[in-house]
Amino acid sequence: MFCFTPTTQRSNARLASLLLALGVASSGAMAATPDAPAPSARELHSIECIAALEARADALANQVRAGQSDLQALLLNTLNEGAAFIGHAYLQGDRDEARSQALRDAALITQKALPAAELTARQDACAQEGERLLAQTDLISRFFVTRLAKRQMQKLLGN
Repeated sequence: MFCFTPTTQRSNARLASLLLALGVASSGAMAATPDAPAPSARELHSIECIAALEARADALANQVRAGQSDLQALLLNTLNEGAAFIGHAYLQGDRDEARSQALRDAALITQKALPAAELTARQDACAQEGERLLAQTDLISRFFVTRLAKRQMQKLLGN
């Protein structure tokens, strides 16, 4: 379940910073440290979904910038779903930003080799799972997730 235990203002600030940092696209693939443990199946699944939803969001943002403003709500929903995975991963203990970015970058590269139908199926499944994660969030968690999504949308649309 995606909920917070009582936290201090400082730990809430750290969470917000991490969520924002994880949501920002990195400039290139970062090498994971050689002594880092192999990612768990859960961690890989979350990263694959974050990458798949990021690709969908990028495509939607391009369409919105091209004049299809009716897609803004769908873009925001997609960003919320991706942010829900980021928040859930954080709460599961995945707090190494560099490692998460390196894994996400690798997932973005890997998914480019997927057939379009397979990528679409992954994006649809991840969107549904992201919706479930978001529905399970408490008020504080939802605030961080939706704030991250709104900031990502502003960045994607150049606002």
